[in-house]
Amino acid sequence: MAKRHPYHAGNYTPIHTTLKPRPCPSEGAIPEEFLGGHTANTSFVHHDGRVLATNETGPPMRVILPSLKTVGWFTGSRAEGEPTDEKPHPYFGGPGVEGFFKEMTTAHPHVDPQTQEMFLFHATFLAPFVTYSTAKSSFNQTLCLNQPVPGFQGGRIMHDFGVSRKHTVMIDLPVSLDPFNLCRNRPVVEYNWRGQTRFGVFPRYEPEKVEWYTTAPCMIMHTVNTWDEETFNGTRVHLLLCRMNSAAPLYHMGGLEAPNITIPESPECRLYYYQFPPNKENPKQISHQWALSAIPFEFPHVPQRLQMAPTRFVYGNSMRTGDFAEACISNFKVECLVKIDVAALLARGLADPPSQVDGCVDKRSVAEVLTSDDPNDPIKVFTLPDRWYAQECSFVARKDGQSEDDGWLVTYVYDESQLDENGVAPEDSQSELWIIDALEMKEVVARVLLPQRVPYGMHGNWFPEEQVLGQREVERFRK
Repeated sequence: MAKRHPYHAGNYTPIHTTLKPRPCPSEGAIPEEFLGGHTANTSFVHHDGRVLATNETGPPMRVILPSLKTVGWFTGSRAEGEPTDEKPHPYFGGPGVEGFFKEMTTAHPHVDPQTQEMFLFHATFLAPFVTYSTAKSSFNQTLCLNQPVPGFQGGRIMHDFGVSRKHTVMIDLPVSLDPFNLCRNRPVVEYNWRGQTRFGVFPRYEPEKVEWYTTAPCMIMHTVNTWDEETFNGTRVHLLLCRMNSAAPLYHMGGLEAPNITIPESPECRLYYYQFPPNKENPKQISHQWALSAIPFEFPHVPQRLQMAPTRFVYGNSMRTGDFAEACISNFKVECLVKIDVAALLARGLADPPSQVDGCVDKRSVAEVLTSDDPNDPIKVFTLPDRWYAQECSFVARKDGQSEDDGWLVTYVYDESQLDENGVAPEDSQSELWIIDALEMKEVVARVLLPQRVPYGMHGNWFPEEQVLGQREVERFRK
């Protein structure tokens, strides 16, 4: 810990960029008026010497650590504000207004920890509706932007996807996006409870070879991890994600007016497992799809160095009462951090598979897990004191650690006893950074008092010293 800087960043302090940039040479065909305001406040990712803030309303925005000063748009091959050269550079989207809409990029790019390539998708309401990009790195010069992904029938709301070492998994939810619905007196964003959820699996660099798998309608905001398994019939693909049986949080997270949607009697957001068959195996249907645990589970975390491989542990947020799939996201309070032994629960599930779609391996509630004194329990829960609430956690490995989980979880926490009688945080209230032992999930080993309150946010990330010190050169910042 002593050799790492405590830069734990997320959308806790949103970055607002409202000035028009000087277009990059490759962007000369894009009208400057469409390159202006942008709020990149959903997540942060590190790629090839850049720290990128993300939001679905445009391409990633490069910022600098630790100041969080705005550098400029990341176009797919370089960022505005970086030293220029004379040659043209490929970029997301394309020329004109249509290209502007097609450069809108997922808030959750995936970076291969081995090759350092970054994978992204761009979803809009214009055909072909979803395109796919691979951004190169200093270690791998693969660059392929704006590849169409066949099979989408219209505009879709998509937030995340899965990427393994060899495959990519697109998630086609029954959530349509069509601004022209305004002319029909219908919502721009619609969830179809009678529709279906589809997974499109294709080789990492060949979206034209996508194969589609259908299942019951659901909401998926975040994937957890994706990995491959070689068999004599080809490659089997495994996917972990957070599955909701309610679409209500979609509208609240997007600040949208919720239509008359059906709220399940028991809203659920669980850690789910999906298995897709090898490419030479028939029939082409999902081999397994069931929950690993019944506890509420969202804002998942797998250490970046372990992603795209079959890791043993995943971490995430939970709560003792309520669920992430309930109607009002403003009531979400993260009371617990959770560590799940995926390997143990997968072994149990594959040995005796639960029923497809609605089955579950470990059916205990958070309260029941907390009563366990089994040192080998596959689910461990760290609970905060009453009126203390956390945010998304990040795992920091111990130097020369002896196991995959030998390290710490870091998260921002806030004591709501500081709120005034109206439930408002005073200007002098303060948050803390907690460092929690990840082995046993019981002890807070350090508390760092921050100079101000950190508002509740969505995502967080931990940037080690080498990434902070190794950022690419910047020629100018946005003012």
